Amino acid sequence: MSDLPKPELLHTMQIGIFHHLLKWMFHFMKTHERLDKYNAIWLSVPATHDLTPKNKSYQEVSQWDGKEMKDISRYLFGVVTQSLQGGSPTHRPIFNRAIESTWALLEFYMYARYKSHENATLSYMEDTLHQVHLFKDDFLHERAGKKAKAKANTLRTELVKKREVDEKTNAENWTPSKKRQKMNAWQDYISHGIAISKELDADFNFPTINFMSHCVKLIRRYRALQQYSAERHEQPHKTNLKDSWNASNHNLNYLRQVTTIQRRILCFKIRELNLQALTQCQENSAAACKVLRSGADLAAQLGSQSYAKAQIHGTPKPP
Repeated sequence: MSDLPKPELLHTMQIGIFHHLLKWMFHFMKTHERLDKYNAIWLSVPATHDLTPKNKSYQEVSQWDGKEMKDISRYLFGVVTQSLQGGSPTHRPIFNRAIESTWALLEFYMYARYKSHENATLSYMEDTLHQVHLFKDDFLHERAGKKAKAKANTLRTELVKKREVDEKTNAENWTPSKKRQKMNAWQDYISHGIAISKELDADFNFPTINFMSHCVKLIRRYRALQQYSAERHEQPHKTNLKDSWNASNHNLNYLRQVTTIQRRILCFKIRELNLQALTQCQENSAAACKVLRSGADLAAQLGSQSYAKAQIHGTPKPP
């Protein structure tokens, strides 16, 4: 049991469920015509508190790493909330459920990052996970796989053909206004049918979200999940290999160049540590000399003091 894979934070949450959440939210904003506002608010997030400044909108970024996902968790809720402000009374409940679902996922992640837990925090995690499963159905149509999308495209083709037949049959009887009304009704019917088809063939049965249901049980057994995170292993992979590879000329002898670059980096680090140690020794020596000088000055002050001579009673002895 102890050798089984645990839901570590990097792959389960940061580049796991957050990656799915961003994709779901992107399609959700596009469906409800909020994508431009979403991108504008995304770019307006200030680069404060160690956040990376943004030069691209969300849809212009092709890949995210773990650190970027961790930063996104700090401001995603505000971006989603501001992007879904307003709306008609019909869309308002849908927007509220999307906001609640985003908040539940982020809150679960914040609890999972705790370095120590008690019964209260684990109870909060269970309640938050319940909220995630309660509101996740609003993103169900975004979980459609390749087969579901192919089936939906086939349905779209069939409905479009039916619309064309209906238009040709009643072209002489329809006025321009009635034709426009019929076309709008057909468009709504086709969109609704495709959405229903995707939802019927979509599900949330994938490993990342299944791991979340085991987090509380594993925390009770193996303590906090922070110690199982793969961030420490991924960071040396980036600094030791990727940076050295980018510094090489990508030729056939890249392996020798990578090892040479790493050896130089280590030499500079060792030299830096040696300089720090020498500086510390010099500072300690100067402090020690300062103490000795103070001791000498104190001895001089004590030697310069005059003391009253002791009075000797009786006859003094001859020299």
